Amino acid sequence: MRIGRRPLFFTALALLSLLLLEPTPAHLRWVNLGSAALAMFWAVALFLEDRSMLRSRPGPGPEPEPVEHPEPPSPSAGAEDDPSTRA
Repeated sequence: MRIGRRPLFFTALALLSLLLLEPTPAHLRWVNLGSAALAMFWAVALFLEDRSMLRSRPGPGPEPEPVEHPEPPSPSAGAEDDPSTRA
């Protein structure tokens, strides 16, 4: 299974916040824990988003046939029949 760059980035931020927990003064450790929790939230959310996008992509197999759209009429076609363009 492949993990995207965004979930890995936020996971690294969470780990960095937890590594800096020890040298942080005791009265400010809530900032590290809050940052780690928020980063892990985004890492999980982005991982789930990437995973859902992978499932919605078409798998291997025959390519769908292209749909041919009829060409719209050109603006000059039928202008001679329009009474508002007559002089």
